[in-house]
Amino acid sequence: MLRPYGLPLAEDGLTQGQSYGEMAGALIAEDVAADGPVDLLVFAFAVPDVAPWRATACHLSHLCPGQPFAFAVCDQGVTAPFTALRLIREYTSSAGCRRALLVVAEQAAMPYQPAVPAATPARHTVVTLLCDQSGPGRLETVRLHASVAPAEAGRLLASAVADLPAANDLTTVVGASLAAGTLSAGLPGQVIVASAEQPCTGVWWEVAGRLPAWAAPAGRGRRILLADYDPLLGHLCLAAIEIPGQRS
Repeated sequence: MLRPYGLPLAEDGLTQGQSYGEMAGALIAEDVAADGPVDLLVFAFAVPDVAPWRATACHLSHLCPGQPFAFAVCDQGVTAPFTALRLIREYTSSAGCRRALLVVAEQAAMPYQPAVPAATPARHTVVTLLCDQSGPGRLETVRLHASVAPAEAGRLLASAVADLPAANDLTTVVGASLAAGTLSAGLPGQVIVASAEQPCTGVWWEVAGRLPAWAAPAGRGRRILLADYDPLLGHLCLAAIEIPGQRS
């Protein structure tokens, strides 16, 4: 598979890596209830799988309750999970799709040297987010900006924050590539910087880990803005989530 592209095989990557099918399959078995069928599964990744001969999205569909319609989003860097979320929003707006599972994965080993410089994760990571009509938060917008220069990314993010209502009651989760621009822009509210060791899953790791506390019954509600930037592609990605509650 590599020979036509002139890329040498790195055999250590094959032995040190872990296929996305096994990683995500274990998490689905743990987090998705057997009596909670899913209608749609979207699998997003940036680092190629060490098992490229497997159609991982289809494999995960067979492991997921409901055996949902499934497909993958790749070759978009950190944009892939945002594209997947945008597609989930469109599909779940129809009557035939009520429940969807977003799967975001990355691995620290690659079976070849990439043709262009790319950030390598520090560890194998997978994150799942279950999306349905009764979830604790409401996805308001997903916006993808193309052809954004690094110097412009922070300004566009600050502008997006300013356009949100009640910006001071905002929690912004930003990818590591946006951290310097975000801090210099002086964003209002709370700013959470995802780990640079998780280039693709970092933002989603923070959201999945903090969502139960944010959505606690005693919570006052909040608005969450997810933001990530891919300097190689020049893509700025934004997603706003509203968590209802008693605002102070």
